[in-house]
Formats: sequence, C-alpha cells, structure tokens
Amino acid sequence: MRINNFLWRRITMKKRTILFFAIACTVVLFITGCQGKTNNTAGTAATTARTVTVVTGGGGLPYSLLTESNEWTGIDGEMWAEIEKRTGWNVVVKRASFDSMFGELSSLRADVAANCFAIKAERSEKYYPSIAYYGDAQCLTVKNDNTKINTFNDLAGKKVGVSSGQASETILEDMSGKYNFELVVYEGLNTGYADVDLGRLDVMGGPVTGANQYMDVSGKTLRILDEKLLANNVGYYFQKTDAGKALCEEVNKVIQEMLDDGTCGRIVKKYLYEDMTIYIN
Repeated sequence: MRINNFLWRRITMKKRTILFFAIACTVVLFITGCQGKTNNTAGTAATTARTVTVVTGGGGLPYSLLTESNEWTGIDGEMWAEIEKRTGWNVVVKRASFDSMFGELSSLRADVAANCFAIKAERSEKYYPSIAYYGDAQCLTVKNDNTKINTFNDLAGKKVGVSSGQASETILEDMSGKYNFELVVYEGLNTGYADVDLGRLDVMGGPVTGANQYMDVSGKTLRILDEKLLANNVGYYFQKTDAGKALCEEVNKVIQEMLDDGTCGRIVKKYLYEDMTIYIN
C-alpha cells in the first residue's frame, strides 16, 4: 500500500519533533546534574574547616580551666577562641595532666600545648615555641607576717614549695643544693600558697601572676620577696616537625596581630588584673 507524499511528510516531521524534544531534555538534565554536583562540592569545601588539636592542663583559672562539659575559659581558653575566630579553624581542646601535655605533642596526638607555659631553653630544644603573648616573673612568696625570710640566703633549713611543671621548678631544684633548703613539689600552685598561709610551708615558688591571683580570690595576704627567680616570656609549644613548624608560624602571625591591636593585653588583664604584655622581653 502506498502512502501519499503529504502523509509521509507529516509522519517524518512528527518523528523529528519527538527526537528534538528528547535531545533537548537530555541536555537540560545533563546541565542540571553538573550544576548540582558542582554546588555540592562547593558546599562541602565551604563547610570543611582545618582541625587543630590543642592539649591543656585545664586545671583552673587564671591560666586554663576546662570543665566537664568541655567549656574552656581562662587566658588560654579566650586566646584560642580568638585564634579560632580569626583563622576559621576548628579548634579541638583535650585535657591532660601537666606532665603529660608534652607527651601528647611528641606522640603527635596534639598539635599545640597551651597552658600559659614559660618559654624555656630546655623545652624549646624539643618543641617549637610560639612568640610570647605576655611576660611573667617567677618569685618566692611567704606568709605576710614572716619577717625572717627576705633573701635567698634565708632559705637554709626551710621548706620551699613549687608546682610540678612550673618554670620555677627546675630553678629551685638547682638552688636547693646551694642554699640548703628542702623542695616540696605540689600538683597545683594554690595548694602551696594555702599551706604557706596556714604555716605548713615556709615558702612557695611560682609566677607573680599566680600569687596575685591566689590572694585576689582567697582574700589572703602573702608577701612576695623582692628578689625574683626569673623573668620569662609565656607562649605555646608545637610539634618538632615540619607540620609543627608551619603551624607555629601561622599562629605567630595571629598572635602578633592580637598583640598589635591590644587583644592579648585585654585578655590577660581580665584574668591577671594588669596588661602583662608590657613585660615581654
């Protein structure tokens, strides 16, 4: 049976229309799929932040207090909240005993150790130190009515306390033989200051800021000897690796910005009642 030319053209045109429509739909779906894939990728990149793990003692104010609900306050808590804000990093904080914080760095389980550390030569041989964000001095503190202890030479036969891991610990260890006193190691500064006030300990060694904080909170009055053990800078420590060095350099830039715009001074003054950044040496 023959189909006339007019009918044949109509059938051919109908097929062409269907074919064109099918191709058009395929192109639209392809473009939409590509755009959706691109947007998802961009969204993932935008929500993925670099994670930096910070280990701290978290034992108490003014330096670092980490609660059971993982709320971090104190000088270092506020410092790292500001660093996180300025960098966009995801800062994860974990708690460790004072003596084991550096072990967390050595084993690469933490990127940074933060507990208002004195920057000391023996530590800096094993870990990268940051620039200082404030300065402090190590001192000896006695009971306010103690008039017999005024210089290092008066320490002979006395009990001198120190908090484990503090910068003053190694100094007093070296001094104990020379000045013939007994060194008593505490887990925290405040326990030692309380024992001095109660007459159970003759002298407590530690930072000036620690003594001032204890007196402000407790309402007790102790006396800080004029002769100081050491003036030191305070900073953070990083892994002794290429990655640790790079992170240290990044954090240094942020700390410098915070020093320049007064943020470090405001944070430190909030907890230590004085802008201790002026003591950086």
